Amino acid sequence: MNTSTSHILVPAPVGIVRQILLEPTELAEWNPAFRSVKGPAQALIGRRYPLVARGALRGHWEYLSIGESLIEGRWEVPGLTETNSWSLVSRDEGTHVTHSFTHQGGLAALLRPSFAGVADLRLDRLAERARRRAQAQAD
Repeated sequence: MNTSTSHILVPAPVGIVRQILLEPTELAEWNPAFRSVKGPAQALIGRRYPLVARGALRGHWEYLSIGESLIEGRWEVPGLTETNSWSLVSRDEGTHVTHSFTHQGGLAALLRPSFAGVADLRLDRLAERARRRAQAQAD
């Protein structure tokens, strides 16, 4: 099992960050693990969204819980299951986001070294997307 946690201050309000996390069909635009995610644009707990991950592995994404300040999800492809969380705390300067994930499975063990820094990369891409969206809304 491989676990990783990181955090960042995103220069955007909680509502914008939360909205981005709840756009399942757009996850591949900023999450480097995914090549595509299909299905309805609405985030629904327990709904399986078909995905293609890096390496052309097919599987699914699903939301486990959707709260105001905590969003939990899981995605699976053959040999790898990731359970993840996104904790959102409002700050004067934006949103403090803590992202954690745990990987299980044979493929996860094999790819363990390649997941170093992935939480930071996801957070950086999320922050940039949120910054651009906040700027567009301000204009």
